Amino acid sequence: MRYTYARALRDEELLPHLERGDTIIFTEAVKHWQDIESQVERLGFGDNFAVSRGSRPAPAGRQNHIRIIPLHTPAQA
Repeated sequence: MRYTYARALRDEELLPHLERGDTIIFTEAVKHWQDIESQVERLGFGDNFAVSRGSRPAPAGRQNHIRIIPLHTPAQA
């Protein structure tokens, strides 16, 4: 699944997403991608997810975002 947040998540909020293999997008309200990357690594998922930052055009100007994406597709039950 794909989820979008306008704030950083606490460990207990982020962990279930990582366990499920979700894609998480943070809007430009979340500024420090390094903090997100460190959190993913601290939770033990640094080898399973990539943390990236980017931008895209929007009507009000460029919109920045941070993404956490799984490197491998989780096995289907």
